[in-house]
Amino acid sequence: MRTVSVISLGENTLHSVVEQLSRYLGEEVNVRGFSVERGFDETFDDDIVVLTGDTIYRLVYERVQTAKKVIIARRALRYEFIEPLLSIKENEHVLLVNDTEDSCAEAIDQLKRHGFDSFTYHPYYPGMSHYASCPVAITPGEPHLIPKRVQEVIDIGTRQVDITSITEVLVELGMLETSGSLASAEYVKDIMNVTKQLSSLNQRLDYSNFLNMTILDKFPKALLFCDEAGRITYFNEKMTHIFPEREMKEFGIQDLFGGDFDLSEAYSERDHIVHVRDKTLITSVEKIEDHEQVITYLLEIENYDTFQQVDRELRKKMKSSTYTAQYNFEHLHTRNASMKEMIGLARKMARGQSTILIQGESGTGKEILAQSIHNESARSKRPFVAVNLAALSSSILESELFGYESGAFTGAHKGGKKGLFEEAHTGTIFMDEIGDAPLALQVKLLRVLQEGAVRKVGGTEQIPIDVRIIAATNKDLEQQVRDGAFREDLYYRLNILPIETIPIRERREDIPPLLHYYLNHYAEEEVYDLSQYLDEGAISFLEYHPWPGNVRELMNAVEYIVNMRSVSGKLSYGELPRYLKREGASPQAVGKALHSSGLSEEEEVLLMIHRKFGIGRRKIVEELRQKGILIGEGKVKSIIHSLKDKGWVEVNKGVRGCTITEEGRAYVKEAVNG
Repeated sequence: MRTVSVISLGENTLHSVVEQLSRYLGEEVNVRGFSVERGFDETFDDDIVVLTGDTIYRLVYERVQTAKKVIIARRALRYEFIEPLLSIKENEHVLLVNDTEDSCAEAIDQLKRHGFDSFTYHPYYPGMSHYASCPVAITPGEPHLIPKRVQEVIDIGTRQVDITSITEVLVELGMLETSGSLASAEYVKDIMNVTKQLSSLNQRLDYSNFLNMTILDKFPKALLFCDEAGRITYFNEKMTHIFPEREMKEFGIQDLFGGDFDLSEAYSERDHIVHVRDKTLITSVEKIEDHEQVITYLLEIENYDTFQQVDRELRKKMKSSTYTAQYNFEHLHTRNASMKEMIGLARKMARGQSTILIQGESGTGKEILAQSIHNESARSKRPFVAVNLAALSSSILESELFGYESGAFTGAHKGGKKGLFEEAHTGTIFMDEIGDAPLALQVKLLRVLQEGAVRKVGGTEQIPIDVRIIAATNKDLEQQVRDGAFREDLYYRLNILPIETIPIRERREDIPPLLHYYLNHYAEEEVYDLSQYLDEGAISFLEYHPWPGNVRELMNAVEYIVNMRSVSGKLSYGELPRYLKREGASPQAVGKALHSSGLSEEEEVLLMIHRKFGIGRRKIVEELRQKGILIGEGKVKSIIHSLKDKGWVEVNKGVRGCTITEEGRAYVKEAVNG
């Protein structure tokens, strides 16, 4: 029987090569194995001696001189163990562990030729006293040699004798015709297996990517990924409600959020407030790292109005008492100087204990202001009791306010009832529509204010109370006093700290944010821009509508818009409620009125910047052209420089374009809007 001897340095490699050759050569050939590690005394006059490397040849040179043929086998990586290598990140430092220095160098060379050439390899073999400290070690079937401090071990298995060396052995034995097809088939099978493996891996990656993108698009917040330089690498579908998709593909983070936006600063602050165009956004930045190397930045973006809405609902649920105030001054968002002055005055009034009289049109938020004053006062932890004097009949007003004794009248509860003044003890009572109080009740209210005590209906006892009074009305109380409909002494008792609310037609810069806020309140989705629900004509009409019903009317209009808007369409001016169109002028009429008012070209440009809350030069030219005003881009550029010099506009880099300043708004209000 013919004999093939295999000589290897170690036992692991020896067993693998002997098994492989025996499989190809069958029972006709005796395959023997010897390892230098174990030692041997044989001389070799066999047909063939197979050595597993150049190192072995140098060690056993004299012993194999009598062999008929010495073959130094080429060895290749086993394809089924390649997949774990794909998990190692690029440019990683890895330890290559093998039994000798030469075998380390050979394995490193083979790995590089197989395409794994982005790693920095550091050899390690027995006897080394100094070696690189690496988190990952790769070994071709020698895991027992790996140093203990290595965190991750990837064993790619003992390298096989490659197809060329197998063919050489078969040729020497004259077995190529009988056994060559088996060797070729197994080689092709290995290639097919690794191909299937990679195909399966690609399918899993494709599915994983699809799943990840679906999850990100369904995420309740807008998400954006970028690198350290601010280049955008991915954004989910909700981000397109904030910025156009084209802009996110072409521009970087600072172009979108402004030159002052700094990733590291936003990351350190966590919830970073950003004002973009006419929107206020809460931006949370997460830094995603691997071994202290930044992979990406993740920006979670939330509409501030939606955040406030959720916060309000949560706090509302947490309130256990019936008599509580839900609102505070933070809910009174405004860009208007007069409104800010009014809020500042109300904050000062909140510090005292004197009676406050709020006067203003219906729907201007008198109760919100009253609740805000209460929550800013020293009584904020105590009851806030509200009563609308116009909503109750005169026959029950007295019993509701002052309470009643048992049996005081037919239908009275047994044991009597506390009045609202008693319920508000140590807190605040808000009497809305005080101008509608009957004269008979006005007398008793005056007595309560003077004496600080109430007497129940049907009772004789005076009950002391400690209550701060805030009254409100939409009527002219001075005129009512002159007409004899309101007591003069009660009026002066109430009018200690007077304050007037401001109708929204006198603070038009607040109309777009209010529309935006209530769209988020009523819609079942997060709304980032008015243009998601309204076309340009409808937006223009609503911005210049007189709003006789103020915020309450605006809320009703927005609720109508949310209910009537189609799934994919936007409401036009023609689809707005008829009563709105009867109250105000059409968009065309608004445009004509502005143009016929004798506005200069500079004022037209300023007005356009004011209305758009951030607009570029080219867009200004287009918008003016649609109004029939033909001004070239060069002239618009010159006008913008002039407006900037006057302090009326700011010129921003990127997509924000020009924005109006407080001084510019004041000029628009006085000179343009009148």
